[in-house]
Amino acid sequence: MKTAVVVVAHGSRVKEANYGLYGVIENLRSTGRWDMVEPSFLQFEEPNLSCAVEGVINRGAGKVVVVPLLLFPGNHMLKDIPEEIKEQRSRHTGVEIVLTRHMGIDDRIAQIVIDRIEEATGNGKVSAGTKNTPLRPEDIEKESFRILSELIDLEQFPKDFRPIVQRVVHTTGDPDFASTLVFHPDAVTSGIEAIRAGRPILTDVTMVKAGIDKKILSSFGGEVICKISDPQVSQDAESAGDTRAAASMRAAAGMISGGIIAIGNAPTAIFEVIRLINGGGMKPALIVGIPVGFVGAVESKEELAKVSVPFITNRGRKGGSTVAVAIVNALLRIAKEKYL
Repeated sequence: MKTAVVVVAHGSRVKEANYGLYGVIENLRSTGRWDMVEPSFLQFEEPNLSCAVEGVINRGAGKVVVVPLLLFPGNHMLKDIPEEIKEQRSRHTGVEIVLTRHMGIDDRIAQIVIDRIEEATGNGKVSAGTKNTPLRPEDIEKESFRILSELIDLEQFPKDFRPIVQRVVHTTGDPDFASTLVFHPDAVTSGIEAIRAGRPILTDVTMVKAGIDKKILSSFGGEVICKISDPQVSQDAESAGDTRAAASMRAAAGMISGGIIAIGNAPTAIFEVIRLINGGGMKPALIVGIPVGFVGAVESKEELAKVSVPFITNRGRKGGSTVAVAIVNALLRIAKEKYL
């Protein structure tokens, strides 16, 4: 029986405030303990709890564990979420749907609070700021880049590649990416040209779509496409006996000519993109392929590195949606600095 975990957060009108949940999801997925791990939101962002639960059940989950990423109980925890779960149980009588406790009072949370206080007062690991001057976001980023420059030598990379390496290492906190990222020689040039031309960006999952800086992209006339949740894609995947990620690539093949494909989760999406390119059914300008995991991730990236289309990938099992987003947003920032 497949077990799915659905993490539910409150959600915010500020898009950037929702990105934290996607990082939590990536961390949970990387443990490999559950068959599926998906995000959901109570307000302002999609998918909502109902859609997320329906989605994992449609993908074969026989047990769904709903985890409220809420610190203390309130109406959402006491009323809204239980009522939604009750409704889902009535719809899916053969599926076990359970609700965990909220985060609540926990020594681990207290320790995080202590860490934040020490950072803000200058007693923590971040050295910028003073005891009387709280750290500003720009101070933290500046200090992060200073530390990063001590860990890796950006001068070893071609000039066009440096902002991308820097952003990936900064986003992940993992200097290993500096030695595992692989660039096609024309990757950055091709990606910038696609952005300037207002071409779309196709993603394999909603987490990548949500993280991309749509304000910059739309200023060039581009948009983000993600078909993973389309009902027809689910039907096509079931009929073909493959994944929704692969089916979503087929569904968008005619829409992405000259655009960018950003894959941060599904190796099967990369394999399908390669098949479509070899068959003449897809002509992207750039493929960002950084899936994470133990099944197919390494192999899919090795195959991607053989295609003639410009690509950015990495060696090994590491990767994920946050890395794919970091690469795309680095390209968007380069385009903004040069042409806006």
